[in-house]
Amino acid sequence: MGNDDVYDDYNEKQSKIQRDAKAFLMRAIVIMGVLTVFALGLGILHQEPKLKLQSIKIIVGNNGNGDENNEIRLISKGNMNAIQNANNEKSFEDIDTELAAKVDSFDKQVRERKKTGIIMETDEQGLKLTGALQKATLKLLEHRYGANTRHTKFHVVVDVMYPESIIKDPDSKSHQGHFTIEMASHNTIPCSVFYFMEIVRTYKSGEFHRNADHVLQATASSEATAGQKSMPFQEYSPTFPHEKYTTGYAGRPSGPEWYVSIEDNTDNHGPGSQQKKNKYEADSNFGKIVDGVESGVIAKIHSVPEKEWLSEENCIKIFKMTLMVNSIDHPDSWTEWKPIM
Repeated sequence: MGNDDVYDDYNEKQSKIQRDAKAFLMRAIVIMGVLTVFALGLGILHQEPKLKLQSIKIIVGNNGNGDENNEIRLISKGNMNAIQNANNEKSFEDIDTELAAKVDSFDKQVRERKKTGIIMETDEQGLKLTGALQKATLKLLEHRYGANTRHTKFHVVVDVMYPESIIKDPDSKSHQGHFTIEMASHNTIPCSVFYFMEIVRTYKSGEFHRNADHVLQATASSEATAGQKSMPFQEYSPTFPHEKYTTGYAGRPSGPEWYVSIEDNTDNHGPGSQQKKNKYEADSNFGKIVDGVESGVIAKIHSVPEKEWLSEENCIKIFKMTLMVNSIDHPDSWTEWKPIM
């Protein structure tokens, strides 16, 4: 091989090395560009959700194959849609309104089905409707009240004003007392829990106006139950029976009046009680007293010197109800619930 041939071979090898180096460099530039724009895209989504991104591209120039000004698109159609969806993100209020509308829709369907007189607990269509209502209600509980997302349990503090007939001490503090209801599992009986929490959220007034041997029964006036709106159906779970010091809804249909069981009412208010037509139907239950028994508040209410339906001067006023929440990280620490919207 002559010197010229050796020289040509050397030049060809050098050219190939240069071409490979350029190709590698261009690939590196493209990769870096993609990563940079991806990072910028994340920043745009996080910091400026309402910024409208029209297009993003990189001009890489000669890519080593003779093509000038090659346009490399870095955002796919799917990613652009995601950014546009972020731009149109719904507000908390919008989502709350949509979820509430679904609950109202199923609520109406359940009531209409129940009006036909069929036994909801065994009717296939009735079970489908009540199941759909429970699922929709649980989603609204999760969004509006933070059930399962921010909080694991809910308490309701009930503040009462005693009538003169049961005040033994002239001290002004003896005129008032309070007890606490721990709400039942919202995952098990979501409609019953939601109904009472809505009463508390929009509470106006109420009183204990019945002093029976087995229950202390109260009225409840709220925006949520305007017109004495009752529960849509008799939601009940055998895992949460009407044991002593549980709280349930009075009447068929149940609510908005409610009661504290001061004895075991599993038979009095459980399945098949109150009527003979439906052996499955029971009063809806929603909570239990966790504070107020040992302090004597419940006993003091029950000590009013009148039985059954009370005259106005003997009614125990419920002047305030407060919803308390814990946190997933601190389940034993309680604070007053505040709406996000």
